[in-house]
Amino acid sequence: MIEFEKVTHDFGTINETDGAVYYEFKFINRGKVPFEITKIEPSCGCTTPDYSKEPVKGGKSGYVRVTFDPTNKEGGFNESVVIESNAKGKLYLTITGIVNPRPRTFLDDYPVVMGNLRFKVHHVVMGEVFRNSIDTGFIYAYNAGSKTIKISGFTTPDHIRGEITPIIIQPNESKSIQVYFSSYIYQNLGYNFDRIHMITDDANMPEKEFVVVANVVNNYSEMKEEDLKNAPKIEFEKSVHDFGTVNQGQVLTTEFKYKNTGKDQLVIYDTKSSCGCTATTMGKTRVEPGEESVIKVVYNTKGKKGPSSEAITVKTNDPNQPEFYLYIKADVKSIN
Repeated sequence: MIEFEKVTHDFGTINETDGAVYYEFKFINRGKVPFEITKIEPSCGCTTPDYSKEPVKGGKSGYVRVTFDPTNKEGGFNESVVIESNAKGKLYLTITGIVNPRPRTFLDDYPVVMGNLRFKVHHVVMGEVFRNSIDTGFIYAYNAGSKTIKISGFTTPDHIRGEITPIIIQPNESKSIQVYFSSYIYQNLGYNFDRIHMITDDANMPEKEFVVVANVVNNYSEMKEEDLKNAPKIEFEKSVHDFGTVNQGQVLTTEFKYKNTGKDQLVIYDTKSSCGCTATTMGKTRVEPGEESVIKVVYNTKGKKGPSSEAITVKTNDPNQPEFYLYIKADVKSIN
């Protein structure tokens, strides 16, 4: 029989800046058989256990030391270690407390390092950009070096422009730099990814690369009736597929065929399933008027039982059906 002095320890409030803390849980072997720990599993990578490696004889004492690292932790914590041994059943020890985080610095807010300049992220997300418009995104920069850095220009495709240069960033100064995306020039609907380069006099890394992400969409709210008549239109052969009665664990497949019966290019932006048991594959993401394509669906019935129904949401640029719903059904029989 193993008897711990206590199985829970509260560190109270600790400071992240003070580093790791530990507590040693002491125990006595009240039995006659030597007690041997074979494995200790922590609940978090922030927790590291150590323990008496040699078997602890009856009447003797041992320890389990639990070290907690508060780096990048904030607020309350509740971590545990699970002890496996030659004794019957598992033993559990718990540490709790509150982490007082270190003050944030510019280095925390600008984690992406490119030479002497640091950035919040290495991409520019425009979000949805209406066709025939200009949208603006930002590059957030911080000069972590000791010298002034000059941005002299940008290398971009025709539909993207950077802020007017030169741009001067002093040491320890942060700046928001504008990036413009023109869907007057870039007319293709759907997601678009472009690489752009910032040219600087930073001796450590003169050229810095970013990815501009934009989703070009039609502004349906401003479309006139005539525009709607000339818009794309998605038509599926069926919207529901019934697999019938199947055995639990079967992996089933089907296809949903569709056609663009409209007068403009149809774009499939995304498909999303209501369950991780369902996966989809798109035949095409851009379908011209009169063309056909297919969405393949794979359904894994593992863990399912009885009548089952899942939905797939298809997002398109069809102004009358921007979201279309497909359904699969099955009656899953347990094989137990």
